[in-house]
Amino acid sequence: MCANCLEPVSGKPGRRDRGRDIAWCAQCPACAAVVADQLEVVLDRPDGAPIQIRRCRWCGAERVCRPTWATRCHICLDDRTSPESEVMAMGRELVRRTDSEPDLADLVRSFLGLGKESRVPVRGAAEFAAATALVGELAEYEQPGWTVLAGDVHGLPWFGARWLTWSHGTWGRHDRCGRVRKLDRGHTECAVCEPEPGSRTHRARADDQHLLYLVGHGDLVKFGCGYPARVRDHLREGAAPIQVLAARHADVAAAELALKRRYRNQVVAAEPARKRRYREQVAAAELPRSFGAGTEVLAAGTSVDLYAVLPHGADVTHRYRQAGRW
Repeated sequence: MCANCLEPVSGKPGRRDRGRDIAWCAQCPACAAVVADQLEVVLDRPDGAPIQIRRCRWCGAERVCRPTWATRCHICLDDRTSPESEVMAMGRELVRRTDSEPDLADLVRSFLGLGKESRVPVRGAAEFAAATALVGELAEYEQPGWTVLAGDVHGLPWFGARWLTWSHGTWGRHDRCGRVRKLDRGHTECAVCEPEPGSRTHRARADDQHLLYLVGHGDLVKFGCGYPARVRDHLREGAAPIQVLAARHADVAAAELALKRRYRNQVVAAEPARKRRYREQVAAAELPRSFGAGTEVLAAGTSVDLYAVLPHGADVTHRYRQAGRW
């Protein structure tokens, strides 16, 4: 079904009975043709990123898309947009509300550039609904030090809201250096500038001291990495330290991955019967909950030498020794 006019379509995109897929959705040839030139490229592959930022010639709003893909404005509808589409239904509801909510009516008229007494058209109200949804989506990526440039919201304009999670992402420019990158919700760090104070990124913590540890409990041992508090978590739940090495965060992280690769077929999580028994023991508090899902847990008889993966680590096991021996 064509997302714009809701007429049936068949075949592969771009063939005789079906236009190019646009903004993630199927289109009939006629609807695809209507918006073929709607957008113009204003930023092409910024800093080598595999995206373009395109601007709507009808309203000026921007949208992100891959260079060879087709998209359309998040907001603007056209003469072929079906009155039965979800966004048009939202438009009719907005028009109904403007009769009793003068502030809302003024807001919609202002968005559409209408006079004070002008009747709000359904299509215009639908475009206002799509614009409101877009603003809400982009607001989730606003953060100090970055300017949001454009996003890609799957489902706009036809559904009046995000429909599916597929997306080319929301992109912004770093105010300090001007670099363009895909933004994360909440907090994004520039990969070029110096890490910010308090940064928790791997790059910022690469030289921090980190621990690679091996602890034991009963007939099992667990390896892992973390700060001292992580080792103490295991000890509080009854585990005993076997070997603890200190090194750079980056080196410890790589060493832990080497251990996971080396013992991938021997951990309890890799064997269904042992995994089931392990879960029962954790549930019965016979094993430390801090041991997790068993992806780093081995039989006590397994030979594990942390120096084999972290040869330059400093042995700090003595800091965590408890009464008695493993």
